[in-house]
Amino acid sequence: MNDNSSYSPDIKRSRGISPLWVLPIITMLLAGWLVFKAVNDAGEHIQIHFSNGQGLVAGRTTIRYQGLEVGMLRDIKLSPDLESIYVDAEIYPEAKKLLSSDTQFWLVKPQASLSGISGLDALVSGNYIAIQPGNLESSDHPKEYHALDNAPANQISHSGLLLTLKARDLGGLSVGSQIIYRKIPIGEVLSYQLNKDNQSVLIQVSIKDEYQQIITKQSRFWNVSGVSADVGFDGMDVRLENMSALIGGAIAVDSPDGGEPVVQNTQFRLYKDVKTAGRGIPITIQLPDNSQVNPKGSPVVYRGIEIGQVTAISFSKDRKQLIASASIEPAFSDMLNSGTHFVVEEPELSLNGMRNVANLVKGNFLSIKPGSGERSRQFVAQRAQLTADAQSIDITLKSSDSYGLEAGSKVLYRGIPVGMVSSVTLGDDNVLLHVSIEEQYRSLIRHHNRFYITGTAKAALDENGVNLTVPPMKWLLAGSISFISEGKEGKEDLYTLYPNQSLAELAQFQQQGSQTIVMTSHALPSVQVGSPLLYRNLQVGSITRYALSTNGVTIEAKIDNQYQHLITPDTVFWNHSGVKIDASLAGVSVQTAPLQSLIKGGIAFDSIKGVDNKTGKQWRLYDSYQQASQHGREITLTSHTNPGVKVGTALEYQGIKVGEINQITPNFAQNSVTFTAELNPQYADAIAKQGSVFWLQKAQVNLQGIAHIDKLLQASIAVQPGQGAALAHFVLHKQAQQPSGVRFVLQSRSRGSVVVGTPVLYRDIEVGQVVDVRLGELSDRVITTINIAPKYAYLIRNNTLFWNASGVDVSIGLSGANIKSGTVDSLLRGGISFATPPDLPLKPKAQADSSFLLHSEVESDWLTWQTPIPKP
Repeated sequence: MNDNSSYSPDIKRSRGISPLWVLPIITMLLAGWLVFKAVNDAGEHIQIHFSNGQGLVAGRTTIRYQGLEVGMLRDIKLSPDLESIYVDAEIYPEAKKLLSSDTQFWLVKPQASLSGISGLDALVSGNYIAIQPGNLESSDHPKEYHALDNAPANQISHSGLLLTLKARDLGGLSVGSQIIYRKIPIGEVLSYQLNKDNQSVLIQVSIKDEYQQIITKQSRFWNVSGVSADVGFDGMDVRLENMSALIGGAIAVDSPDGGEPVVQNTQFRLYKDVKTAGRGIPITIQLPDNSQVNPKGSPVVYRGIEIGQVTAISFSKDRKQLIASASIEPAFSDMLNSGTHFVVEEPELSLNGMRNVANLVKGNFLSIKPGSGERSRQFVAQRAQLTADAQSIDITLKSSDSYGLEAGSKVLYRGIPVGMVSSVTLGDDNVLLHVSIEEQYRSLIRHHNRFYITGTAKAALDENGVNLTVPPMKWLLAGSISFISEGKEGKEDLYTLYPNQSLAELAQFQQQGSQTIVMTSHALPSVQVGSPLLYRNLQVGSITRYALSTNGVTIEAKIDNQYQHLITPDTVFWNHSGVKIDASLAGVSVQTAPLQSLIKGGIAFDSIKGVDNKTGKQWRLYDSYQQASQHGREITLTSHTNPGVKVGTALEYQGIKVGEINQITPNFAQNSVTFTAELNPQYADAIAKQGSVFWLQKAQVNLQGIAHIDKLLQASIAVQPGQGAALAHFVLHKQAQQPSGVRFVLQSRSRGSVVVGTPVLYRDIEVGQVVDVRLGELSDRVITTINIAPKYAYLIRNNTLFWNASGVDVSIGLSGANIKSGTVDSLLRGGISFATPPDLPLKPKAQADSSFLLHSEVESDWLTWQTPIPKP
């Protein structure tokens, strides 16, 4: 039998939470926490309007404050009117307090302009939006903002003295233009804007902290941008500032002493230039009536140099006087004392000259005459005195002619007026000129003064020859007199007035009368009684008689006593009649005697050393100057070959001809050539001495230029006189001898630009030269021999370093190009420089023929060595 009984489970209701719900509950809690955190950490969403979207990238462009990221640009949208764009930006929670109604935004990106470079940090991190907070205590802020086109002025500089300059126009200024004080930048322009009245410009500037004390209430600002020019009757005045001011603009400032400090945001006037700025020490000057001084910028002049300006002219309080306000440069403050007075310079047009012609258009100006006394700022101006001083010194001049002089003609000393001719009268057989010399020049009047004509133009063809004299134009109309001041102080009763300066210089004192000189010649030259006796074409005497003698002809001449000193033991006389023409490769020389000598004949004389000038007690008269000057001493020069010398080749000292070759003879026995030269008499004693060196001097053409270009067609023989005894035989060298000195040897891998003659430099001063360049004995190096002047030899020490300083060193990198070069002379001729390391103790002086390494280039620290090397 089957048991079909069934099992019934015992069902119980659970009274807790199933573990299956734990995970969903945790998930919900985590999601809630994330939502809460997202809501709590969410930033502030704002809109910023920009004029364009250039440089903005959604999700990449950050918002920064003081370099710290405080937000992010999320989206860029176009405005409904299509005129601008706006961006959706998020400000991070910790930066929400930066937002207020005064908060400003602007885009920062790299910018380069004439004023400089800004936004360099954006090159690395990309463009970003900068934020400047407003009121940090404000809890309310708008959701929309309008970005600025540029950074605000107060953001450019967070420190320094902020000032405002008011000007009629901006000129050449821009943001970043420098504020300069005595050429030193002390600030910059932050921003500019039109004034509310639209009639002027307000310029915000910042002065650096360390220069704030310069700015006072007396400071003056003026524009120095670009180029300024002033054209007038006195010429053109062109002013250029430095390149920075020329390109980016600049403002100059100056502060006279005594000003009080200023506070932030003080406003100053910006003047258009330094003249209108009234820079300097303010003074007042009482003017005479109808002075015609220009009240706007009339100059105040001291000895022809402008030292100040008139800034304004007004009446005194009682309206009886004209008062000029002027500004004097601070450097001349020592002139502003009670003894100083001012003079109104007015135009003068007369036969005596023209002065201050530009005043007819520009108005009169003031000149200052310094005095002594206590400090003063108030002065009185007077009109210039155009007449001679009443306390003048009166002297009388005697002349054979008036030479066009009249009352009012100027008397000059070294071109400066010191007096005037008061009257011109006739004497017994001459003209008397009465002259007044100003009292302040009394010391110039001496017993041996010589006066001469300088103020008349003469172009005459008469018996005295062709004479052309043109004085300075300002004395041409009325003529003038100049003089030589000599002798003890005091005046003579009568002075001689010479026709020209040359005769006045030749005259000795005021000697009267004449002396007779006697000359002898083998035949009578082309002279007659009355023929002139000439000294350098100036007549100083005349022929009085001539007669036959046993040895030829005797000629007598008289010379004025005031020219007697021209006759010396070396005097040589020669016939000076007719015309002489000398044609050579150097050109055609035409010499003519004065016209009186061409008609009557004449005799000239001068001092020529070494000429046999007397026959007994009588002077020898030569037929010509050529004959007299060629009677010199003969010397011989010897050379193994003829290096290009011809008969007629000149001997020269420092470019001056001192002789010439007159004979060339071969010496077969000694296999040489002998050159016979005749020295000019006046140079023979100095040249024909033991130790004299002769060498052939030719034109040299190379990359360094052309030397002795005048020797291209004909070489010459140069001479360096010796100091020994008299000698007549010398050696002719092919080239100039190197000067004596101390020699050293330099070794290098290659020759470079070093050649014979390359200078050796110490601190860019030439102290020696290269005298030899050759290969070493093993041909593994170049041996350069240098010759150092003896007085600089002590500079060469055992550890001295040498380097090639020729050419130009150019290096180019990311920071630009760096070009280093030596002097112009080293670029053309090359150069070797040296320096000694600053080792202590100082190394011993190098011995002659010591060897050093010649470096191909210099190391930078070598140029900074300043090793003291005492002179021995």
